[in-house]
Amino acid sequence: MPRIGEAIIIPPKPVRYMNKFNRKLIYFGCWQSLAMAIYHFFIPFQFQWHNYITDTSPTINWSLYALNNYFSFNLFVVAILLLFHLKFRSDKIYTIKVLVVCILAFWIFSAIYQFILPMPLPKRLLWLQIALPAIALFNTTLLGLPLLLDKNRE
Repeated sequence: MPRIGEAIIIPPKPVRYMNKFNRKLIYFGCWQSLAMAIYHFFIPFQFQWHNYITDTSPTINWSLYALNNYFSFNLFVVAILLLFHLKFRSDKIYTIKVLVVCILAFWIFSAIYQFILPMPLPKRLLWLQIALPAIALFNTTLLGLPLLLDKNRE
Protein backbone atom coordinates (compact mmCIF):
# COMPACT_ATOMS: atom_id res chain seq x y z
CA MET A 1 0.00 0.00 0.00
CA PRO A 2 1.56 3.33 -1.02
CA ARG A 3 2.03 6.03 1.58
CA ILE A 4 0.53 9.47 1.24
CA GLY A 5 2.52 11.45 -1.31
CA GLU A 6 4.04 8.41 -3.00
CA ALA A 7 3.42 7.98 -6.69
CA ILE A 8 1.62 4.90 -7.87
CA ILE A 9 3.49 3.41 -10.78
CA ILE A 10 1.40 1.48 -13.25
CA PRO A 11 3.55 -0.73 -15.48
CA PRO A 12 2.98 -0.14 -19.18
CA LYS A 13 1.26 -2.81 -21.21
CA PRO A 14 3.68 -4.81 -23.31
CA VAL A 15 3.67 -3.82 -26.98
CA ARG A 16 2.18 -6.55 -29.13
CA TYR A 17 3.00 -7.23 -32.73
CA MET A 18 1.36 -9.47 -35.28
CA ASN A 19 3.36 -12.61 -36.04
CA LYS A 20 5.46 -12.69 -39.24
CA PHE A 21 3.31 -15.22 -41.11
CA ASN A 22 0.12 -13.22 -40.57
CA ARG A 23 1.85 -9.97 -41.53
CA LYS A 24 3.17 -11.53 -44.76
CA LEU A 25 -0.32 -12.74 -45.71
CA ILE A 26 -1.75 -9.29 -45.07
CA TYR A 27 1.10 -7.60 -46.98
CA PHE A 28 0.47 -9.79 -50.01
CA GLY A 29 -3.30 -9.26 -49.91
CA CYS A 30 -2.78 -5.54 -49.41
CA TRP A 31 -0.40 -5.23 -52.37
CA GLN A 32 -2.89 -7.12 -54.55
CA SER A 33 -5.66 -4.79 -53.40
CA LEU A 34 -3.49 -1.78 -54.18
CA ALA A 35 -2.73 -3.16 -57.64
CA MET A 36 -6.44 -3.74 -58.24
CA ALA A 37 -7.22 -0.16 -57.21
CA ILE A 38 -4.60 1.29 -59.55
CA TYR A 39 -5.68 -1.00 -62.40
CA HIS A 40 -9.30 0.09 -62.03
CA PHE A 41 -8.35 3.72 -62.65
CA PHE A 42 -7.30 2.65 -66.17
CA ILE A 43 -10.14 0.25 -67.02
CA PRO A 44 -12.26 2.92 -68.79
CA PHE A 45 -9.33 3.61 -71.11
CA GLN A 46 -8.34 -0.03 -71.58
CA PHE A 47 -11.86 -1.02 -72.61
CA GLN A 48 -12.58 2.30 -74.35
CA TRP A 49 -15.80 2.98 -72.47
CA HIS A 50 -16.27 6.20 -74.41
CA ASN A 51 -16.99 4.17 -77.57
CA TYR A 52 -19.97 2.48 -75.93
CA ILE A 53 -21.53 5.37 -74.07
CA THR A 54 -24.05 7.57 -75.85
CA ASP A 55 -24.40 11.31 -75.40
CA THR A 56 -28.11 10.99 -74.62
CA SER A 57 -27.60 10.59 -70.88
CA PRO A 58 -24.62 12.65 -69.66
CA THR A 59 -25.57 12.16 -66.00
CA ILE A 60 -25.45 8.37 -66.30
CA ASN A 61 -22.20 8.60 -68.26
CA TRP A 62 -20.67 10.79 -65.57
CA SER A 63 -21.95 8.45 -62.86
CA LEU A 64 -20.34 5.42 -64.50
CA TYR A 65 -16.90 7.05 -64.54
CA ALA A 66 -17.40 8.60 -61.10
CA LEU A 67 -18.34 5.29 -59.46
CA ASN A 68 -15.32 3.59 -60.99
CA ASN A 69 -13.02 6.36 -59.78
CA TYR A 70 -14.63 6.52 -56.30
CA PHE A 71 -14.22 2.77 -55.95
CA SER A 72 -10.60 2.89 -57.13
CA PHE A 73 -9.76 5.81 -54.88
CA ASN A 74 -11.32 4.27 -51.76
CA LEU A 75 -9.59 0.92 -52.22
CA PHE A 76 -6.31 2.75 -52.97
CA VAL A 77 -6.51 4.89 -49.80
CA VAL A 78 -7.39 1.98 -47.50
CA ALA A 79 -4.60 -0.16 -48.98
CA ILE A 80 -2.07 2.69 -48.58
CA LEU A 81 -3.15 3.24 -44.97
CA LEU A 82 -2.81 -0.46 -44.26
CA LEU A 83 0.65 -0.61 -45.85
CA PHE A 84 1.70 2.42 -43.82
CA HIS A 85 0.56 0.84 -40.56
CA LEU A 86 2.14 -2.51 -41.39
CA LYS A 87 5.46 -0.82 -42.17
CA PHE A 88 5.66 2.04 -39.66
CA ARG A 89 3.00 1.43 -36.99
CA SER A 90 2.98 -2.34 -36.62
CA ASP A 91 2.27 -1.98 -32.91
CA LYS A 92 -1.19 -0.56 -33.74
CA ILE A 93 -2.78 -3.99 -34.13
CA TYR A 94 -6.35 -2.78 -33.63
CA THR A 95 -5.99 -0.18 -36.42
CA ILE A 96 -4.40 -2.77 -38.70
CA LYS A 97 -7.29 -5.16 -38.05
CA VAL A 98 -9.88 -2.46 -38.81
CA LEU A 99 -8.15 -1.66 -42.12
CA VAL A 100 -7.89 -5.38 -42.95
CA VAL A 101 -11.61 -5.80 -42.26
CA CYS A 102 -12.39 -2.90 -44.63
CA ILE A 103 -10.45 -4.47 -47.50
CA LEU A 104 -11.68 -7.94 -46.57
CA ALA A 105 -15.29 -6.73 -46.79
CA PHE A 106 -14.58 -5.48 -50.32
CA TRP A 107 -13.19 -8.86 -51.43
CA ILE A 108 -16.02 -10.83 -49.79
CA PHE A 109 -18.60 -8.61 -51.48
CA SER A 110 -16.74 -8.93 -54.79
CA ALA A 111 -16.71 -12.75 -54.60
CA ILE A 112 -20.39 -13.00 -53.66
CA TYR A 113 -21.46 -10.51 -56.32
CA GLN A 114 -19.51 -12.32 -59.04
CA PHE A 115 -20.94 -15.71 -58.05
CA ILE A 116 -24.50 -14.37 -58.09
CA LEU A 117 -24.09 -12.22 -61.19
CA PRO A 118 -21.04 -13.21 -63.25
CA MET A 119 -19.65 -10.64 -65.66
CA PRO A 120 -21.12 -11.12 -69.15
CA LEU A 121 -18.20 -11.98 -71.40
CA PRO A 122 -17.61 -13.26 -74.93
CA LYS A 123 -16.87 -16.98 -75.22
CA ARG A 124 -13.13 -16.44 -75.61
CA LEU A 125 -13.04 -14.75 -72.18
CA LEU A 126 -15.39 -17.04 -70.25
CA TRP A 127 -12.43 -18.28 -68.19
CA LEU A 128 -12.55 -14.88 -66.45
CA GLN A 129 -15.91 -15.85 -64.93
CA ILE A 130 -13.90 -18.34 -62.88
CA ALA A 131 -10.66 -16.36 -62.51
CA LEU A 132 -12.15 -13.13 -61.18
CA PRO A 133 -14.18 -14.70 -58.33
CA ALA A 134 -11.18 -16.96 -57.62
CA ILE A 135 -8.97 -13.88 -57.18
CA ALA A 136 -11.57 -12.40 -54.83
CA LEU A 137 -11.69 -15.63 -52.81
CA PHE A 138 -7.90 -15.85 -52.77
CA ASN A 139 -7.62 -12.30 -51.40
CA THR A 140 -10.40 -13.04 -48.93
CA THR A 141 -8.30 -15.95 -47.66
CA LEU A 142 -5.07 -13.91 -47.59
CA LEU A 143 -6.67 -11.16 -45.53
CA GLY A 144 -9.12 -13.23 -43.48
CA LEU A 145 -6.80 -16.01 -42.38
CA PRO A 146 -4.58 -13.74 -40.24
CA LEU A 147 -7.66 -12.49 -38.38
CA LEU A 148 -8.73 -16.06 -37.68
CA LEU A 149 -5.22 -17.20 -36.72
CA ASP A 150 -4.47 -14.26 -34.42
CA LYS A 151 -3.98 -15.65 -30.95
CA ASN A 152 -4.20 -12.19 -29.34
CA ARG A 153 -7.72 -11.28 -30.42
CA GLU A 154 -8.99 -8.04 -29.03
